[in-house]
Amino acid sequence: MDVNRAQGIAPVQNQSGSNAGREHHEEHQHEGAEDERPREQDAFEVNGLAAEITPAAQKVLDSLAAEIEPLRRQLEMAHEREQNLREDLARHSFLPVPGRREFVRELNHVLNHLGDLAAMPSIALLHVANAEDVRRRYGRDALDRYLVHVANGISRTLQPTDVLGSLGGSDFAVILLGAGAQMARERAAGIVNSVAAHPFNEAGETISPKISTGVAELSVGSSSEASIRTADRDLLKNA
Repeated sequence: MDVNRAQGIAPVQNQSGSNAGREHHEEHQHEGAEDERPREQDAFEVNGLAAEITPAAQKVLDSLAAEIEPLRRQLEMAHEREQNLREDLARHSFLPVPGRREFVRELNHVLNHLGDLAAMPSIALLHVANAEDVRRRYGRDALDRYLVHVANGISRTLQPTDVLGSLGGSDFAVILLGAGAQMARERAAGIVNSVAAHPFNEAGETISPKISTGVAELSVGSSSEASIRTADRDLLKNA
């Protein structure tokens, strides 16, 4: 060995200290990794971006939901009442036919589409002439039953395209599609004969329905009320 050559002296390290340092370093790395892991929290999306919900925000949302739910139910109930009212307006209170409002709505629909029809339709007015006699003799309940009987009798004679409705009191009306004035008169006469062939029984007595008719051919530019008035004038003329 050359004693004149300087030898580098390596520092002496404690083996256990080295391991401890490495373990300490790894421990910090492990803790850092834990800190970097996402925390599990409730989240919601706003425009596709996730946002954390704090407990305070969640409490506010829960409170709003509790307030909105009764309002939502009230809105549903209001819609149900509106639908029920519409249905009540459409049907007669006791007759098995639409009421005046619904019938006029159907008549207006036909008048607004006359240009689409191959032949002009007509309206036939049907007045139960002996209705008041039944009322005076047997009472109001009997009159109601009598009018139901007549309404059912008229319905049996109608074609699928015909529209029957009540105009109130003892008056009925039928929209006859594809029937001009002359054909409408023939159809109305057939209805009268058919209904008369089925008498009404009350208190052991037989009542034959008596019906007066009037007809009006629908025309472009005419209103529903004007058409009904024209048919009514025709009815009075023929009574």
